Amino acid sequence: MHAFSKYVFYSTLILYVLTLLTVTYVGVYLTYVAVPVIVLSGLLMKLSAKRNNPPGPVSTAVANVLSEANTGLAQVNESLLWYNEKLRIINEKTEPHNKRIQDIKIKMIEPEVMLKYERDPVKIKALEAQLESMEQDISEIESQKDEIKLAVEIDIARRRQQGQRLNRPSAH
Repeated sequence: MHAFSKYVFYSTLILYVLTLLTVTYVGVYLTYVAVPVIVLSGLLMKLSAKRNNPPGPVSTAVANVLSEANTGLAQVNESLLWYNEKLRIINEKTEPHNKRIQDIKIKMIEPEVMLKYERDPVKIKALEAQLESMEQDISEIESQKDEIKLAVEIDIARRRQQGQRLNRPSAH
């Protein structure tokens, strides 16, 4: 049965491909007959093949390589999960700081525009001092954010070292 289905499969496949390559117009009836014959004879050939062959050295080597690749990808996935968790916590904890920085930058727009067109040296000094104070406030907030980031990184490293598992995110 295997030999017959193998013969039908390969002969139909070769004739069909040769017909497609050499004939300018192939009717749909040829495709309606040839494709199911190729599929059915191929399935019959696969199903009737001998199954008691032990795996060869090539398939064993391929299985080992794929297994090692799977292990490596699992480790990369775990590292990325920890990295994403760290970023999520940092974003969550620094959100109010980012909002404060954004508010200060919005308030800086008016003095910057006024400074650009101001001619009076006294007013220029006052505007520059105001902008410098705002930039100092932003710098202080950035320092607070850096402290938060460092604390989160230390906490994540500690949790990882202790072998805690992360909850896998659910698919949305």
